[in-house]
Amino acid sequence: MCEKLLILLTFIIAINSVSSAHDTSFKIESVEQIHIHELFTLMIKPTLFNFSNSLSNEQIRYRPSLLGRPSLPNWMNFQFSKERNLGYLYGSATEKYANREIKIEIIALNKLTYETQRVVIPFRISFKPAPMNRIEMKITNYNWEHMTDMGRVKNLKGIFMELWPESYRDLSIVFMESAVRLGARLPLKPSNREGVIVHLGSNAQLSNRLIELDQEIKPLSKLTTCTFKRTKVQHIFQTAGFMIDWCAFKIITPEETTTLSEESTILHESSMLTSKKWNGISKDELPARNYSEELAVSIAIPAVIFSFVVALLTIVLCFHHEKLHDDESVRYFRDLFEICSRCAPVKKATSEQPKSKEPVQMVQYSGTNKTPPTTTLKSLHDPYSDNLSIDSDSPSTNIFQEGSPKLNAYYRPNPPAYTGKITFQGPSTSTVRFDKDI
Repeated sequence: MCEKLLILLTFIIAINSVSSAHDTSFKIESVEQIHIHELFTLMIKPTLFNFSNSLSNEQIRYRPSLLGRPSLPNWMNFQFSKERNLGYLYGSATEKYANREIKIEIIALNKLTYETQRVVIPFRISFKPAPMNRIEMKITNYNWEHMTDMGRVKNLKGIFMELWPESYRDLSIVFMESAVRLGARLPLKPSNREGVIVHLGSNAQLSNRLIELDQEIKPLSKLTTCTFKRTKVQHIFQTAGFMIDWCAFKIITPEETTTLSEESTILHESSMLTSKKWNGISKDELPARNYSEELAVSIAIPAVIFSFVVALLTIVLCFHHEKLHDDESVRYFRDLFEICSRCAPVKKATSEQPKSKEPVQMVQYSGTNKTPPTTTLKSLHDPYSDNLSIDSDSPSTNIFQEGSPKLNAYYRPNPPAYTGKITFQGPSTSTVRFDKDI
């Protein structure tokens, strides 16, 4: 068991010795001097870790943190610029870190060779009073890394020294951050700039030009952003190459700072009080809806409107009924009807009366008479409807009549006469043939 532990320890020591051959720790002797309420910017280059400056931004990765801690202080930020292939460590220290010294550890990793380098940078933070007056603005035509150039920072300070000559002694940049990281929207075109939020501060009194500028842009405080506004000092910023969003331009005085701090303190205390204990509402405190009243209102209002409209139309029709009769219209339609009646075709009156269509009656003639008689004919459909003469030569003379007609109410005509010829052709068969005589 002891031999296995010894072999494991030997293996771990060998690994550490190999890794230490590729990991070199550098201690920066020069201490970075920074002040609270003042922006500092430190450029992180590959040459700081003995890496070649020709490495692309995809080959190297930086991870800064407080020495012995997993992350940076809350007031310090790190941002890597793909455009310049550089990292930037920046921030504005708070009063909590005044007169203290911190150490920032930065580890660089080459993703091609997996070589790591470590650098420790000490920072000494000095106290500085907070500026009484601050100017907040948004520069729309630059990104954050563009404002790290000393030339642009100098030009920006020169503009405000011209507008605010009293601040030439202690004018400094208090805060600077990308507008996108503070909640602004990304530009629609990737080629457009994101914008930078810059705060400048000084203890000097405000100049008259700044006071006039504040009065000029104060109505724009309700808007979040605008590009249509032009001010009296617009040409000064444009000449230096700065495009300012005047809706985001603010001048904060000590009175406004006190008011803002008091409001933030009240909100913080109220949130602390409410966060300690939360009292839920009871069922009786919940709002209740009366559906009967709502239904009555929803029906009553349209009913009232409908009644009002009906009454209005009734009044209009009743009081203006005499206008409904128009003599000219009556005369026009009467003439129109007369013209139409004259143009209509007239039917010829005929004296001939339409002949009534009577059903055709079938008659029967006597047996041997081939020619129809010219005397009265007898209908077959009703023997009582015809008033025939007894002496006429008609089939009715052959009908048996005896006594009163009531004794024999149904008169049936005699069948036609038949003449028959009988021919015997043998003892076994006999044929009888009748010839009809019509």
